[in-house]
Amino acid sequence: MNSLLNQANTILNQATNSPDDHWRPKFHITPPEGLLNDPNGFIQFDGQYHLFFQWHPFACQHGSKFWAHCTSQDLVHWQLKPTALAPDASYDKNGVYSGSAFVLNDELHLFYTGNLKDESNQRVSTQCLAKAVDGELESYQKLGPVIHSQPQGYTAHFRDPKIWQHDDRWYCVLGAQTEQLTGQVLLYTSEDAQQWQYMAPIAGDGINGLTDFGYMFECPDLFPLDGQDVLIGCPQGIKPQGMNFHNRHNNGYFVGELDCTRAQYNHGAFQPLDRGFEFYAPQTTLADDGRRLLSAWLGIPDEDDQPTVEHNWIHALSLVRSLHLIDGKVHQRPVEEHQSLRQSQQQWPEQPLNATQPLTFSSENCFELVLNVEQIEGVFSLRLAEVDEHYVDISFDSSTGIFKLDRSHALHQTGSRECTLNNTDSLALHIFFDRSVLEIFINNGEEVFSGRVFPSQPVSNTTVTSTKSCIIKELIRYDY
Repeated sequence: MNSLLNQANTILNQATNSPDDHWRPKFHITPPEGLLNDPNGFIQFDGQYHLFFQWHPFACQHGSKFWAHCTSQDLVHWQLKPTALAPDASYDKNGVYSGSAFVLNDELHLFYTGNLKDESNQRVSTQCLAKAVDGELESYQKLGPVIHSQPQGYTAHFRDPKIWQHDDRWYCVLGAQTEQLTGQVLLYTSEDAQQWQYMAPIAGDGINGLTDFGYMFECPDLFPLDGQDVLIGCPQGIKPQGMNFHNRHNNGYFVGELDCTRAQYNHGAFQPLDRGFEFYAPQTTLADDGRRLLSAWLGIPDEDDQPTVEHNWIHALSLVRSLHLIDGKVHQRPVEEHQSLRQSQQQWPEQPLNATQPLTFSSENCFELVLNVEQIEGVFSLRLAEVDEHYVDISFDSSTGIFKLDRSHALHQTGSRECTLNNTDSLALHIFFDRSVLEIFINNGEEVFSGRVFPSQPVSNTTVTSTKSCIIKELIRYDY
């Protein structure tokens, strides 16, 4: 085993959680130490789920990335394994960047971007393979680059291969930047996953009528979903559009139809996937039971100012979600396996709520909340992580249909995000609050807001109010 892998595994094996760290999530994946970002290589193989992630073990800042590796039997309980890949080859010494996983000849393979800075500090990007070489799938041998350079007309910002097989051929999409500094998604094909042929750009700036679509398209993922082909990814540099795309770097998806033979992808408008503050680099896999599953980084590039660095770690991955295409819109739902984490529960009876009659409870900052509200008049509000004058406000205005997540009163984070819901007189919320992670699923996954919140205490209040009136039909808190 080489020295860089040794160093990373030493950190992995010796890392301990600080007893006064009440921000480290209990049921989300976090790095043992250092910085976590993109999920990579999400796959189910021989009945076991594998999820890798970008990891810089030596500091809470971006550096030469490794691939950390964790496994699960149920998508909920994850076990960290020995580090899979280190930036130790001549073609990836500045980072083993993001990619995907696939099975070839009954062997688990990894497909990733090798990041290299040459003698003149110019970026060189190659797409590389590695494969598992032990029965436990804990040791990986690098096989070297299989796509040696970007196509003509593109810069070396060329990365994040996502691979799949269709009609006995392999395909992959890659994020790219043109020499005019615009972002596109490129399609490649191969008979054997070794020799690759560039086909064409299929999405991004200048394609299908898109203009002003940013300067780079990262982490593309193209897959069939309920009869359509969905392309998710992260265009960098797109401008806000109404309530959409207000993060420094954004996420979203197209719904369309891919013609592999002609290398054409006809699609509709780009829509937000997660409307919260911290959500990036989503990656999916197809489970053996037919579900399309997603994991994402609950962070944003260039935003690493979080108080967890006091405890020598930063960032987390999302809960695993299942995807569903309903009336042309991607719905996301937490996988049902998360119900196995439920411990004690508190259930409130159906009751009316008005401006003078709030509902409040106190609990540790680690729970799942199921809330169904009907006959909403005025503004319905749910305050979370309430400690003294600090809190996060979740609100829904029945007169406008606007749902808002507001952190302007939070201790460390700020800003607000919002969207318009179709239904204006009822609201179904499914909320996961995991110490410093907040994931809010609205109306059975019609919209999702994810973000981080850092309450000053491990116990906080939750307050439900209405400016006029509503009926609380269901309110259940499951402690984790």
